[in-house]
Amino acid sequence: MKRIAAALPLLFLVLSPLLTFVSCETRADAPASCVYEMTVSVDEAENVVSVDQKVTVVNSFGKDIDELIFAFYPDAFTLKTPPPVDMTSPETAYPYGLNAGGYVFLEAGGTEVESVSLCETPCKITVKLSSPLSPGDKTELRFSFNLTLPLCNARYGYNDFSVNLSYFYPQLCRYDENAEAFVFNNYVATGDPFVFDVADYYVTLDCPEDWQIACSAPASGENGSKRCAQGLRDMTLILAPEAEVTSFSSGGYTAYAIHDGSYSYAAEYAANALNVFSQAFCDLPVREYYLVFTPFIAAGAEFSNVALLSSSLTFAETEKTVAHEVSHQWWYSLVGSDQVNFPWQDEALAQWSTLYYFKKRGMKDHAVTILKGYAEFYYDYMTTQHALGESALCDVHRAITDYRDQTDYFATVYCKALLAAEITAQSVTDDGFCNALAIYAKDNRLSFACPDDLYSAFDSYLKGAGNLFRNSLNVSPY
Repeated sequence: MKRIAAALPLLFLVLSPLLTFVSCETRADAPASCVYEMTVSVDEAENVVSVDQKVTVVNSFGKDIDELIFAFYPDAFTLKTPPPVDMTSPETAYPYGLNAGGYVFLEAGGTEVESVSLCETPCKITVKLSSPLSPGDKTELRFSFNLTLPLCNARYGYNDFSVNLSYFYPQLCRYDENAEAFVFNNYVATGDPFVFDVADYYVTLDCPEDWQIACSAPASGENGSKRCAQGLRDMTLILAPEAEVTSFSSGGYTAYAIHDGSYSYAAEYAANALNVFSQAFCDLPVREYYLVFTPFIAAGAEFSNVALLSSSLTFAETEKTVAHEVSHQWWYSLVGSDQVNFPWQDEALAQWSTLYYFKKRGMKDHAVTILKGYAEFYYDYMTTQHALGESALCDVHRAITDYRDQTDYFATVYCKALLAAEITAQSVTDDGFCNALAIYAKDNRLSFACPDDLYSAFDSYLKGAGNLFRNSLNVSPY
């Protein structure tokens, strides 16, 4: 895509009217720097999703800003660059053959915009403002575009069961005050390349009435078409044309499982996990949570108030996977972290939280079995690499782009980091570990935490505990 002029008046004549806010409770925290208002319309016959989006950006960055950087991850699925999935087994992601999605922008810009660069760098939108935006001031942008979805079993696209819309819109990149710049991360196949601050969302959804909907924002209109939530890390929509829905409530939370009839029991797992973790760490701002079981290339993936799970999970695998994904509502959504440069930070906590869930549910032996499995995977990986004469790095201080393959990533981020967390927990006790995480959640709620913030929370609970956690990450337990 080439540069296009901003705010073409003629285009306003063919677009839907500006959206209006719907009622939504105001949170006690500081207002977000970014507010998204969008209408999302799904044309099933044409396989097209139309999005009309207004973005209000408030300069809370402490200095004049002359350009804004957005990530637009549908560009990764156009196959202009290597496919955005692990191609070791391409048929898992593309069961009907490799195919590309597409998009067309009808409008991109605003009245205070000089130019917009649409994905000249893959997945990156650069908005150059006509004059610097001063601290405290705001500007409004408009993006209107049509998406043609790829047929694939990934976070984005459609398959035989669902339409998966995650990170499907221009999303303002996180502003790094130390670097004094917006930090853009390209889409990669390994890990979760998503590093965003929280934002407020007001969404109007137009799709067939009989479709089941999993959405990051709760419904606020009478017919469920209007949805809003404040302080979300992302806006995700998963739509299932033919599906069953099972719900279960526990401790003030309600979980919904959207499935083909095979996973009705999973809603209870999710509601119980929400209850366990809220008592251990803190309450969440949104009390609704969705699981969608669909053909998917991974066991699960987390989003704000939504998780995708593989419809090939066995009964024995399901509860562990559900608990892990639910815990990401704390360690990803509520407390943000740099998933690109420090992927272990949220995954180690999610892994340990999963063990804690089983212990609190009276299944300590099962928790021990799970921990043993991860320890054996890590040990076997190291042993195999050494036998091949290759180095088993297992260095947690690597960006997701530095892992050589999915096995290296799993052994390090999911296994070794979990073992470091468990070593710390054995020193401070499980309750102590939870107390430290409660401090971490309180200090970084709806914010962004670096590893030092995590260590500091442990030191606040018990002097030296943070250093123990750090050192446990840096050494091999074998």
